[in-house]
Amino acid sequence: MMWPPVKAWTSKVKINDQVCFVAINHGGILLNRWVLLMSVIDSNILVKVPWSELNDSSNWESGWGKTNFLEINEVVVDKNDLKNSELSYASIDSGLTIPISKNNIRPWFNKN
Repeated sequence: MMWPPVKAWTSKVKINDQVCFVAINHGGILLNRWVLLMSVIDSNILVKVPWSELNDSSNWESGWGKTNFLEINEVVVDKNDLKNSELSYASIDSGLTIPISKNNIRPWFNKN
C-alpha cells in the first residue's frame, strides 16, 4: 500500500461505535510508521494505528465501505488525553489545513 496513506478508512471492528475514519496525520519511518485517524462522525474519537495494522485487511479497509463488524474494540484515544500535541494537528498534506496547497494533498481513496 502507498505511503503516505489515503485519507478515507473503514474499520472492520467498531471503535466507540464508529467505523468511518479520516487519516489526519501520519509519521514514523519503516516499521515504526503510524497513522492518526479521526472518526468522521465524532471528532473526539482519535486512534493512532500502526501502519502494519492499517495494512491488515482483516482490521481495516481503505475508503468508506460497508463491512461486517467483528467485535467492539476498546482501543481508543480521546483528544483530551493526547499528550503529544503534534499528533493532534492535521498533517500538511491532509488537505484539512489552512492555507491549503493543492499540489500537496493526499488522495481520499486508492486509485484502483
